[in-house]
This record gives sequence, C-alpha cells and structure tokens, in this order.
Amino acid sequence: MPNNSIKIDLEPRCMTPSDNNPERRMQTAVTNRGHLIPCCWIDQTDVLKHPIMKKMLKVSKISEHDSIEDILLTDEWKEFAKNLAERNFDKILPVCILHCKKRKGRNRHKIETYI
Repeated sequence: MPNNSIKIDLEPRCMTPSDNNPERRMQTAVTNRGHLIPCCWIDQTDVLKHPIMKKMLKVSKISEHDSIEDILLTDEWKEFAKNLAERNFDKILPVCILHCKKRKGRNRHKIETYI
C-alpha cells in the first residue's frame, strides 16, 4: 500500500469524465456471479476478497436492483468514487493504484485504435 506522503498521480479510468479526465475509458464489468464491479481488473479472486470489495459486492448484485444506476448510487459505490477522487490511498484498492496511476515515457499505457 503506498504511503500517503508519496506523490502518485492517479487517472482513474472508471470515473465519469471531468476536467482532468475528459473521457471515461473503462466501462464497469460484471462478474460471473452477477455483481457489478468498477472494472475488469477488479475481477480477480484476491481483489474480490479485499474488505473494500466485500463491502461493495454486498450492494452490487444486479438481480437485486431495478437499474445499474441504483447500484452506482449506493453509499458504498459513492464512497469508492469519493476515495478515488480525493486520492485517499489508504482507502483505495491496490489494483486501482497499480492500473490507474498516471504513467509517463516508456511506462505509459499503450493505447490501441481499431478501425
């Protein structure tokens, strides 16, 4: 887990567009058990067992809601988004930090365009 004194610039791909991130580049995902999750990178056994995700999974079963928006508006999902936006590193999943930290030069993520 990163130390809060270390400067890590995050660029969460699952968050809605903002001035700093004009496009949403990652869609939410659905597990094979029917739970909505913020992105496909989270769909790993060890990540799904993380306390943050356990809390979110309790309110993310699609069949128990009338719409996806109902899930996104739960306190658990709003807290997840708030912690990402505020860069509360002690409350952010390590997989989110790994995949969503801004990279430069040779470390940047590859972007592919298919026509």
